[in-house]
Amino acid sequence: MAFPPKVSVITVVLNGAQHLAGCLESVASQKNVAVEHIVVDGGSTDGCVDLLGLWSERLAFWSSEPDAGIADGMNKGIRRATGEWVLFLHADDYFAGPDALAQAISRVDENIDVAAFPVLFGTPPVLKIIAPRRTGVLLNVKLGMCHQGILTRRDLFSRLGLHDTSFKITMDYDFFLRAYRSGARLKAFRDPTLSVMRDTGISSRVDWPSLKKRLDEERRAHFKNACNPGQRLMYRFYWLLYGNYRRLRAAVGNRPR
Repeated sequence: MAFPPKVSVITVVLNGAQHLAGCLESVASQKNVAVEHIVVDGGSTDGCVDLLGLWSERLAFWSSEPDAGIADGMNKGIRRATGEWVLFLHADDYFAGPDALAQAISRVDENIDVAAFPVLFGTPPVLKIIAPRRTGVLLNVKLGMCHQGILTRRDLFSRLGLHDTSFKITMDYDFFLRAYRSGARLKAFRDPTLSVMRDTGISSRVDWPSLKKRLDEERRAHFKNACNPGQRLMYRFYWLLYGNYRRLRAAVGNRPR
């Protein structure tokens, strides 16, 4: 592995001009690390294309065309990537500092396929840190880490395949659950904090219709990746309890006060 290894930062965007410039500037400001920035636009009409045109000389690749959703855009970016590592940093996201990526990449080695780091989450200046959970059996029920803080070895996509485009929200969980079940080497780090994730993305929505869509996709990822009848039975019990708990919690939270 070359040092520092090159990182392919992939940004998927659709009508995200409000924050896209900040994302582009954040990637361009990274120091002491080899970075290629790939931007896949889904056919924006809000000024993203004009902005990408202005930045074209600083981008390894960018395109703008209709796609089949976030997972499809992520897959297009992966196909263009040439780095040893891949990180998804979408239009609403940005690195925690100009040395954040260099610090993170210095922690990985040949024994790791997926490296998860903390992220800051919220609306600046009010941010809270989300540290990745320990990788292991808990991944069977929840991802426990944010893709804005995850470095994935590019050849893992060659080994396992790309994201399943039938998932519109939890495509990352489906992929990492598949990776875990296949024996990929995942490791969670307590530092450094790698990026900032604004609470404006589709996976951050807390209204019941949006939450139900996310839970339905998590459930589908579980049963899709279940390896044996025992795991499928476990998931039936899990969703009987957890699904009803989340439904009840949402109903209580929506009661008039």
